[in-house]
Amino acid sequence: MAVAIKLPDMGTNVEECKLHTWRVQVGDRVKRGDVLADIETDKAVAELESTAEGVLLRQVVAEGVMAQTGDILAYIGQPGESAPDPSATATPADAPKPATVAALSPPAPPSNAAVRVSPMVRNLAVKMGVDLASVRGTGAGARRWRSEGYG
Repeated sequence: MAVAIKLPDMGTNVEECKLHTWRVQVGDRVKRGDVLADIETDKAVAELESTAEGVLLRQVVAEGVMAQTGDILAYIGQPGESAPDPSATATPADAPKPATVAALSPPAPPSNAAVRVSPMVRNLAVKMGVDLASVRGTGAGARRWRSEGYG
C-alpha cells in the first residue's frame, strides 16, 4: 500500500512552504531518512526526509509550487504499485474548506454579559470551538481567571 509523504510542520507561524527542488524522481528507490526534496520557508531551506521505504510512485506537488502544512507531496510504495489519484482524494471545489485558525475571528462576547479573558485564552477557545459564555469558572465566585490578571 502506498504511503503518503506529507509536508511536515515546519515550525511556529509557518503554514505554507514552497517545494524548491525534488532530489529523487519517480521510479527511484528510497529508504527511510533519504532526502526527497528541498522545502523553502520564508526564512530557510530545509530537507524533506522520507518516512517510508520503497519506490517514489508519484510527485503530487511540482517544483516551485506552494503547499500547506499537511498537504500530500508524494507517494512511496512498492515497484509496480499504483499511487492513489490525488484528484480523487481532493475536496470538491464546491465543498466548504476547513477554516484555518488565522482566518477565524475571535467570537464576539454575548450582549448580555461581557466575557473578559486574555487574548491567548480567546484564541484557544476559537481554535477548540468553545463558547466562552458557556464556560463556568472554578475560581472564587465562579471566576474564569485569576484576580491578578483579567478581572
